[in-house]
Amino acid sequence: MVSVRRVAPVLLLVLAIPALAAAPKKSSSRPPHELHRVGDHWTAYNPPDPSTYPPNAKTYTIKAGDTLWGLAQQFYSNAYLWPQLWEGNTWITDAHWIYPGDAILVEGEVVQAAAETKQSSTLGGNAPAQPQSSAPQSLTSTVPAVTAATPVPLATEADLYCYGYIGDPNEPMPNRIDSFEDVEMTYHPHVLTQTDHVSTGDFVYVAGGTSTGLNAGDTYLLVLPGDLVSAPHSKKVIGRQYRYIGQAKILCADATRSRAIITQSCREITNGARLKPLPQLPIPIARIPDLPTFCDPASGKTSGYIVSSDGWESGLAIANLVQINLGRDDQIQPGDFLTVFRDSPLEGQGRMVLGELAVLTTEGHTATARIVAMRRTMEVGDKVEIR
Repeated sequence: MVSVRRVAPVLLLVLAIPALAAAPKKSSSRPPHELHRVGDHWTAYNPPDPSTYPPNAKTYTIKAGDTLWGLAQQFYSNAYLWPQLWEGNTWITDAHWIYPGDAILVEGEVVQAAAETKQSSTLGGNAPAQPQSSAPQSLTSTVPAVTAATPVPLATEADLYCYGYIGDPNEPMPNRIDSFEDVEMTYHPHVLTQTDHVSTGDFVYVAGGTSTGLNAGDTYLLVLPGDLVSAPHSKKVIGRQYRYIGQAKILCADATRSRAIITQSCREITNGARLKPLPQLPIPIARIPDLPTFCDPASGKTSGYIVSSDGWESGLAIANLVQINLGRDDQIQPGDFLTVFRDSPLEGQGRMVLGELAVLTTEGHTATARIVAMRRTMEVGDKVEIR
């Protein structure tokens, strides 16, 4: 299995702090209590002496108020690349807490990849100042430079926040968009047309409030439940397709009703869209491995299938997103790679390697992945195997 330093698929980054500051609401992390003095400051870590870094290495001294999130935006123009900073400074054992006075390396093999690919996500607008803010602003995305020589971001914000997942067919999502600001439909004077959907900047009413977990000021994913998804060959139902269609911020709420503003739209947002707590999904960083050669045997590790791809059944190629019937309960994690292959119809001829998938997010027994290398086009039903 080829993988990167493990980063949980849902990881909340809190504010960088002076040593005794408190963690923000909802963070399960607590600041370490055993601080020690290093030079002129206090820290919980054992940072390297900056003089030991390679010649011409670029370093940065953490200041009060800094976060890995904010520093990634500062250095790489993409806050979602904060795992690159963490990858390059392994002495930071808890990404929730960084300490003023510690010097971090902001250029190196891992971090250089960010500078080379920071334009790979062209989503428009400025990155949020806090991790609770929304992610993509459109569906526009381009493919990062693909190379096995250096680590690269395996996805864009749109891949993570404008796609979706296969989950429990009966996943509870009690809160939903109930109506728009206009009690009938959004009305456009002068054009004299009406629509049954809204987009970024529009106000909506939500069925659900504080009694069902909504909080004013919080941002939620807007989710559209879709069809049941079955395994290609056994036809066994493996879950329901849930599509991310945007995000909404709750402006005010009572026990049973809320009002919200649409902060991001991936596609048309209609009545009935469900609200789901917004996770923080780090972009996995890894070296893309070479495809197995013609003579390489199968790995013999866990295998599964491509079970769906948004709107496509065949002709899948680099940058397409797909979903597979393997997940975290099958020891799959973001940053892992799987080889895509197809058995030959001729007896004794073996398999044909088609390409490579990089895992972006995982559920229990499903995962969303991106095609990062290919020899031939792929299709739903092709087999996948852990590297």
